[in-house]
Amino acid sequence: MNAVPLLKEILQALRDFRDRGEEHTIYISKIPLTEEDRELLLDTLGRGCVTVRYSSVYQPAEWRETAIHGVWIGTIYNRDGKPVLETIEITDFPKLAASQREDIEESLSVLAERISCIETGKRHDELSKS
Repeated sequence: MNAVPLLKEILQALRDFRDRGEEHTIYISKIPLTEEDRELLLDTLGRGCVTVRYSSVYQPAEWRETAIHGVWIGTIYNRDGKPVLETIEITDFPKLAASQREDIEESLSVLAERISCIETGKRHDELSKS
């Protein structure tokens, strides 16, 4: 049975996160878990209130907060919607779900352009036409 050692690893990782801010990821799809292990793990962690979905044609993903704050279950899917990677992440918010630096950089330009459109009386959707 692998569920109990895995739960103990999560407990220690949660302590480390609280005490030192260390985040931790466990790749559960790479650990041999029986169906019984999986059920025990998921039942023990419970289900929280937050679900984050990343809608991508190529690699959609979903993260669910568990009832244990700071513990997230992540699933990355292939194009056909089949899970290809499952993780347990001990963090305040899953890093892949957060805005990435390069996306924020691009958004600065987009927002500045839209503000300029407001000031000049153009609609921002007209920019691509001009």
